[in-house]
Amino acid sequence: MKSKILSILLLAAHCLLTAFFIAGCSVISKDIRREADRTITLPMVQANPDVFKGKTVIWGGIIISSKNLADKTVIEALQTPLDVSDRVTDKELSQGRFLAESSSYLDTFLYKEGKEIIVAGIIKGISLQKIGERDYAYPVLEPLQMRVFEPQPEIRYRPSPWWPYQLYNPYYPSYPYYDPYYPPR
Repeated sequence: MKSKILSILLLAAHCLLTAFFIAGCSVISKDIRREADRTITLPMVQANPDVFKGKTVIWGGIIISSKNLADKTVIEALQTPLDVSDRVTDKELSQGRFLAESSSYLDTFLYKEGKEIIVAGIIKGISLQKIGERDYAYPVLEPLQMRVFEPQPEIRYRPSPWWPYQLYNPYYPSYPYYDPYYPPR
């Protein structure tokens, strides 16, 4: 009886701690997240920049370049979707590029090419620039808060040294459940 109560209490504590960590894992402050409009996408701003001027958004992506100019720092990023904790997820689902223009000095070594960036900022409008020979309408954000991360490594699975015997062994402890050598299907 004691062990049953203890296991229920441990399960409840585990659930509460998990909920606590999930709720507190966003990289952008709660006030800005509350104020930001998550429905505004990059193509919507490119199509109608005047409609969205002054709105707060949270966009993330991969840094393409960063430049320090005389009066500002400009960061060019390839937009990617964000997960629940505002981290970059699928790099192949990009909707385009955007610029973050900060009036303060930002060290370009910290904001270098290939790093992941999350920008919470106010839409200032559109900047027409060239990508190669083509004109491109960059949505421009004035950052309220930015976070930079090293790229997350892709998870790779190695083959099991016991394949194919492992799958058919009825005495194997995880059979037919989760096996760390094979991703779930």
